[in-house]
Amino acid sequence: MNCSVRSNTFQSIFFALLVLLAFDAVAVDCPADAICRYDLEPGKYSDKGPYRYDDYDMPFGSTPGGASVYYPTNAEPPFSVLVFTPPLSGTQIMYRAWGPFFASHGIVMVTMDTRTTLDQVDSRARQQKTVLDAMKEENTRMGSPLYGKVATDRLGAVGWSMGGGATWINSAEYDGLRTAMSLAGHNLTAIDLDSKGYGTRCPTILFNGALDVTILGGLGQSDGVYDNIPSGVPKLIYEVVSAGHFSWGTPTQANDYVAELALAFQKTFLDGDLRWADYLTRPIRDVAKFESANLP
Repeated sequence: MNCSVRSNTFQSIFFALLVLLAFDAVAVDCPADAICRYDLEPGKYSDKGPYRYDDYDMPFGSTPGGASVYYPTNAEPPFSVLVFTPPLSGTQIMYRAWGPFFASHGIVMVTMDTRTTLDQVDSRARQQKTVLDAMKEENTRMGSPLYGKVATDRLGAVGWSMGGGATWINSAEYDGLRTAMSLAGHNLTAIDLDSKGYGTRCPTILFNGALDVTILGGLGQSDGVYDNIPSGVPKLIYEVVSAGHFSWGTPTQANDYVAELALAFQKTFLDGDLRWADYLTRPIRDVAKFESANLP
C-alpha cells in the first residue's frame, strides 16, 4: 500500500470515528423521546428567546374560568406544555409575562383563571387538572392552533401562592405530570395532605422570597415541601434574599436568576434535554437558600 492510499484510509477511519463519537454524544445528551432544540443553545436566559409566538383563548367551557395559550409559531413541534395557576384573588393579567417568555423558548405556557378569585387550594388543584386535560385535547381539536403539535406526555404544572399549593397536590396526583414549579407556594389552608410534598412524584422546583414571612407564602411552607419530597425525586429550592410574596408576576421580577433557573429546569425535565442540567447552578448573589438533590 502506498503512502497516499494509507493516508486516505486513516483519514476515512478517523472521520468515521468522529461521526460515531458525535452521534454518541447527542444520544447521551438527548434521549430518544426528549425534545431537543439544537437551534437554541443551552445556557442562562432571562430574556425572551429566539422563537416568535402567538396566543389564543381556550374555547368557552373547556376550562373552569378561562385560559390563554401562548405558543411558539416558528419552532419545530411537538411542544411541551406548562399550566400556570394563579394566587388567591389573582387573575391571568398578574402573571401573563410568563407566557411569552416560555413560548419564545419553545415551550407552550397556559395562563388560567379559576372559577372565582377566592377559590381555595384544593379547588385550584382540581381546576388545574381540568386545564391540563384540556391541553391534551388541544392536540386533536380541529381548528386548534396546536392541532397535532402537543407533546401530550410532557405536561407540567406551575403555581403562585395558593396556585403553588395546587401544583404541589398535582405533583403527587396528576398521572404523568413531568414537572412542578411553585412560586411562593402556600399549603397552610389546604386540606389535601399531598400539598405537603410527601407524595410528590415528579421533578419539582420551588421559588420563595426571604421577605415573605406571612401565612401567604412564608412560615417555611416551601422549605417544608422541599424537605418532604421523597428520596430520589429531583428537586431544587431557591429562596431569594430580596423577594417577597408579590415578586413573581414576571420571570425576572424577583431577579434574573429566577428566569434562568426556571427555564433550565423545564428544559431539563419537561423537554428532557439533559444539556440544560449544567445550568441549574447556584446564583452568584441574592441567595438566602439554595439546595438541590438528584439532578442529572
